[in-house]
Amino acid sequence: MSQVINAILSVAIGVTFAIAVFVGGNMVLDQVERRWSVFAATIGAMIGILAGAIGQHNGWLPNGVVGIGIGTVAGAGLGALIGNRRAKRNRSGLGDRLRPVVFLGPALFFVAMGLIFPALRTLVLSLRAGKRGNDGWSLTNYKTIFVGRGDGRSSEFFNVDNAGDIFTSRLFITGVAVLAAALALGWASSNINTDGRTASRARLLQRTLRGVGIATVVAVVAGFFEAIIRDPNESTIFDILTIIVSSTTSLIIAVVACAVASIVAYRARTGNGVDLGTPGASTLVFGAIVLALFAVFSTMQAVIWNNLWWVVTVAGLSTALGLLLAVLADRSRGEKWAKGLIFLPMAISMVGAAVIWDFVYERQPTGRETGVVNSLLVWMGFQPRGFFFNADLIPWNNFFIMLIMVWIQTGFAMVILSAAIKGVPQELLESARVDGANEVQTFWKITIPQIRTTLVVVVTTLVVVVTKVFDLVNTTTGGANQTDVLANVMFEQLSEAGNFTLSSAFAVTIFLLVIPVMIYNVRSTQRAD
Repeated sequence: MSQVINAILSVAIGVTFAIAVFVGGNMVLDQVERRWSVFAATIGAMIGILAGAIGQHNGWLPNGVVGIGIGTVAGAGLGALIGNRRAKRNRSGLGDRLRPVVFLGPALFFVAMGLIFPALRTLVLSLRAGKRGNDGWSLTNYKTIFVGRGDGRSSEFFNVDNAGDIFTSRLFITGVAVLAAALALGWASSNINTDGRTASRARLLQRTLRGVGIATVVAVVAGFFEAIIRDPNESTIFDILTIIVSSTTSLIIAVVACAVASIVAYRARTGNGVDLGTPGASTLVFGAIVLALFAVFSTMQAVIWNNLWWVVTVAGLSTALGLLLAVLADRSRGEKWAKGLIFLPMAISMVGAAVIWDFVYERQPTGRETGVVNSLLVWMGFQPRGFFFNADLIPWNNFFIMLIMVWIQTGFAMVILSAAIKGVPQELLESARVDGANEVQTFWKITIPQIRTTLVVVVTTLVVVVTKVFDLVNTTTGGANQTDVLANVMFEQLSEAGNFTLSSAFAVTIFLLVIPVMIYNVRSTQRAD
């Protein structure tokens, strides 16, 4: 309780001091024209305080109050002397000209001292050799990150050793098949209203794709219930599906289907062509891209690849869920309560959220499960799992940590996107409905283009936040079991290994990953304006 009271008192004192400085500064500036010498002496005294503090810290002046006092007196005297020498100059409107300098100057000074100079210092350290940068200029730290330590082994932070396995992974094969389905559905959607054989073929293709989709969903659900009814983790249906998506033949069929669909789209580009802007086709394209990216990130197991996996998963899922919840909450009677509950995790610190979800995922060695997820698995007949440290889940243990960040950031995306949706002109929506568009088409063709700029801002903001993720990984696994990310490695190199230069190189790498996103965000906003 005493800590809470101290925190409240600190905030109150800080606010009071800020108000006093603001009011007092304005009053002093109002007297500039009449009492220039006093003003100059005051400014000199303030500069003298800072100079005295620096001087006594470096041993140039006596320690303690005496050194600061010497700086204050010297600064005040020098300021008064300058004020008297320039007292006869025209000072009309001088107070208004000095006001921006007096109030913005300290802020810019602290920004420079707290951000710009440390950033430059970090960049310089990253280009130095030795743990503390005493061994001259070198690119050794960046070679360690992107090439390796020179012992013949690939870098643990970035490598492409498993690149060939991407194309034979189940996720990639499934993604290619989904892309082929998207191209086929896009062609069917754009030609279904034409005349003759083309329209009937388009309708037949649409029904076939719908049937395949329903059959796939039914097979997955049936396999899940089969695994529950039979011995844990045993399902003939899942085994058959696994064989299908793991076969090289399936990959060849999917690639050929994509190639045929692409050729058809190219030859029909002057006619109706392939419309990938429909809700079904664009959703399948998005799903194919996600599956392909997941295939890459789950195969290329290194720190930087993990960071990119975090960016894609958290930014994508948080935005998609936030958009869905914004639409659903906008049409509910308890909108305020629903949004409040969904936004509530944003008030929880990353460490607090990690502790909460550690209890959710918890696995008891005694067999009596207390974690929510493992209790549910045991109730359904499955074996309990350790979601952070279980070797069977690598690299998918990363995904379960990412879900914590998604839980936190979805509320942010929902609130911003909900405000953007409410700003869409109702006239456009009513016109689309009058023209025969259903709700899905209206949302896809009218609402999404209208809130595109807001979507870009939300995604880029989440990308910046996720790129420097540290707390969740450090609290849950500490980077063990291939869950490490750049910020956690940077911290470990600094605090445990004492390697200031390599830690600085990781900081610069994070900065370079963020810069393109920020540039794209600024340019998108400028184009929208």
